[in-house]
Amino acid sequence: MRRSFVRRLISPSIIVTAVTAMAVAACDPIVDVRGHVPTPGSMEKLEVGTQTREDVLRLIGSPSSVASFGDSVWYYVTQRQEATAFFAPKVSEQKVTAIYFGDDGRIKQIRTFGPEDARDPGMVDRKTPTVGKELTVLEQIFGNVGRFGSGKK
Repeated sequence: MRRSFVRRLISPSIIVTAVTAMAVAACDPIVDVRGHVPTPGSMEKLEVGTQTREDVLRLIGSPSSVASFGDSVWYYVTQRQEATAFFAPKVSEQKVTAIYFGDDGRIKQIRTFGPEDARDPGMVDRKTPTVGKELTVLEQIFGNVGRFGSGKK
C-alpha cells in the first residue's frame, strides 16, 4: 500500500511539471541597475532659478560626473541592464540628466538625454607619425648582433 502511494505521489506528470517550472524560473531576467538611482520624486523637486549646488547635493546626491572645464554642469548617469540565463546583458534603459548652473551658482537648466540622443564618434583613419626608420624583420634580428658585450673586462 505504501509503495503505490509513493508511485502516485511521484508520477511522471508531476516530474515534468516541476522541471518545466524550474526551467521557466531560470529564464527570469537578472536586472542590474548602475549609476545614479534617485529616490522617487527627488528629481521633480528641483527648481530652475531658485536652488543652488548645495540644494542639489542635499536632494539627489553627488553627481556621477562633472563638466571637464569648470563645474558648471553636473551629470547624473543611470543605466539598467537585463540578462537572461547565460546570454550577454542588454541595456534596457539609459538616461543622463544634465544640470546646468549659472554664474550665481543656481540651476539654470535641466536636460535629460536618452539613447536616441547619443552620437557615434566614428573611427579616425589617420595614422600618428613616428620619428625614425621602419626596420624589416631581418634588420631587427641582425641589427643587435655585436652591440652588447659579455660584461667581463
